Amino acid sequence: MWVAGPWSPCSATCEKGLQHREVTCVYQLQNGTHVATRPLYCQGPRPAPVQSCEGQDCLSIWEASEWSQCSAGCGKGTKRRTVTCTNSQGKCDASTRPKAEELCEDYSGCYEWRTGDWSKCSSTCGKGLQSRVVQCMHKVTGRHGSECPALSKPAAYRQCHQEVCNDKINVNTITSPRLAALTYKCTRDQWTVYCRVIREKNLCQDMRWYQRCCQTCRDFYANKLRRPPPPPPPPSS
Repeated sequence: MWVAGPWSPCSATCEKGLQHREVTCVYQLQNGTHVATRPLYCQGPRPAPVQSCEGQDCLSIWEASEWSQCSAGCGKGTKRRTVTCTNSQGKCDASTRPKAEELCEDYSGCYEWRTGDWSKCSSTCGKGLQSRVVQCMHKVTGRHGSECPALSKPAAYRQCHQEVCNDKINVNTITSPRLAALTYKCTRDQWTVYCRVIREKNLCQDMRWYQRCCQTCRDFYANKLRRPPPPPPPPSS
């Protein structure tokens, strides 16, 4: 009778290969033992000693793409990727297939920039500045945060333009004590107007305005010194 041994490992680790086994014709003795004999004494077809096979490594080749972005911009969501079997016959081991979808969390989109109203122009005439509050806040809770993208932060300041400065300045405003603080915020063209009015109204004698409009007041006194003295009054009769 024919006796076949176990198959050898596949000759290929991937794709197609061959397996071999030993096939022997044996004769069974009365005590039950087998003795090899010539093939012509065995009846029936001889079992195949060789068969085709496919390497097991080919059955585990999966290729996965990069993960997509999280479907949720603020909170829990899912991310996905493409998983492909690279075996030429499409035979991949399903038990080793990588995940194509999994849970994710992304809180970067929970915050946004919020702005307040623009302030009044810092100048009453000419060029000035406006400011506003710019804050990074949670879209739902309104809580302050630092997760907003810096590149998209709105401007907190901008230039503003009022009417062109002119000579029509209220003398009461010029001489008021509050101007000591306000004049420090004047632009160059406003200073010119202020100082000229101070000189014309003979306010250079006040040391407070003399210090703030010193050059203009010096010119004023220099002009007074260059003027000829007034004629003496006529003698009384």
